[in-house]
Amino acid sequence: MANTGRLGQLACAALLSLGWAAHASAATTIEGSVDSLSYNSSDPGLVIYANALTLPSFTLDPGESFEVDVLNIGTNEGSVSFFEDTVPFSIAVDFIFTNPNGVSGSPITGTTRGFFRAFSSCGLIFGGCGQVSWGSPSVFNFGNGGQFSLALSDAEFGTPGNATVRGSFTLISDSAPAVPEPATWAMMLLGLGLVGGAMRSTKRRKKINVSYA
Repeated sequence: MANTGRLGQLACAALLSLGWAAHASAATTIEGSVDSLSYNSSDPGLVIYANALTLPSFTLDPGESFEVDVLNIGTNEGSVSFFEDTVPFSIAVDFIFTNPNGVSGSPITGTTRGFFRAFSSCGLIFGGCGQVSWGSPSVFNFGNGGQFSLALSDAEFGTPGNATVRGSFTLISDSAPAVPEPATWAMMLLGLGLVGGAMRSTKRRKKINVSYA
């Protein structure tokens, strides 16, 4: 029976190793786009425009990041008004993802405003500049414990002028498989077969000793 126990332990170890390796090597493909934009498009405040850019498909392992252009943002105003355009107004970007399935998360929010910076191209003599400042990154959930974050970069632009907002995607964790993969099932069946075969072999070799008085 010692051989039977040993084979069973080896089969279980192989099964656990295979399952861990299959999950550890899993990568997540992210595909999505900007779903909606909300920003200050009329007076009062700095009037801006924003256009969503096409996001590529990319694949990440846990801990990896990928940067991509997300928005083109700017203003057609020729200068910044001291009392009107320097007041912050809210901006929000909502995303939709087709891969992975079932992604849920909150819009990324921030503010836009006009400003002046002395001794620069954003100084008073040049009419000032506009800027967008974003809040905390948004965390998106998917599958069974999968998560990725998305942070948007702050940007400054002239009056008139525009700039590109970049997004940094980071895969926090991939989605754990809900059921064993086919390879795992095959290893499980192989392990059970080895244990069963060893037990039958042990029974065949077992002898009954009979003593006579």
